[in-house]
Amino acid sequence: MRGLMLKDFYAIKDALLIPLLLMVVIGVVLSVVSSPWLLIVIAGTSFGMMAVMSIQNDKTAQWDKFCATLPVSRIQSASSKYGLYVLLSLFGILVATIICVIASMILSSFELSAVYVNVSFALILAFLPASVNIPSSFLLDGEKSIAGIILSYVVTALAIAGLRTVLGYYMNIEENLLLVYGIVAAFSVVVYILSWILCPRWLSRKEL
Repeated sequence: MRGLMLKDFYAIKDALLIPLLLMVVIGVVLSVVSSPWLLIVIAGTSFGMMAVMSIQNDKTAQWDKFCATLPVSRIQSASSKYGLYVLLSLFGILVATIICVIASMILSSFELSAVYVNVSFALILAFLPASVNIPSSFLLDGEKSIAGIILSYVVTALAIAGLRTVLGYYMNIEENLLLVYGIVAAFSVVVYILSWILCPRWLSRKEL
């Protein structure tokens, strides 16, 4: 799987410079007009989406069919996308967090709770939608895959609303906001792991 992830990384490495530069620029702008912490939320999803888009690139290059002739299982091929998504998302969140911490210290507005809330929200928006849009990108082509990505965010919004309602029966949401963010972030990671386990196995049984 490592070799497959390296293959994808080399394919997208030149494109990584643009979002990195944009993150710095956006971080500076947000520091002036609003809050730099929003950058953390944006970064995780932005970088992770490169892994999702590589699925369609593989289809265009017919890599999925060529892969069948190699000593690589479809489970490994699909799992590599999940692994790459995790690495890119966490990289984006880490870089954005460093930028935001530096910016907030310069502005004398650093708060540890802000780091916690925005990193938690970034994990939610990175991993919960990806649990849907990675499988949909394997199943759907072209414009249909874009519809799958949009649907994944609709599902995410509904899931968050549902979790908030359920948690509201057991605690005061406003008084336990940090705990709620942590619970939803943990839920998102668990759902992503389940998708990672189930999707490659399902695809391995599907004919090319």
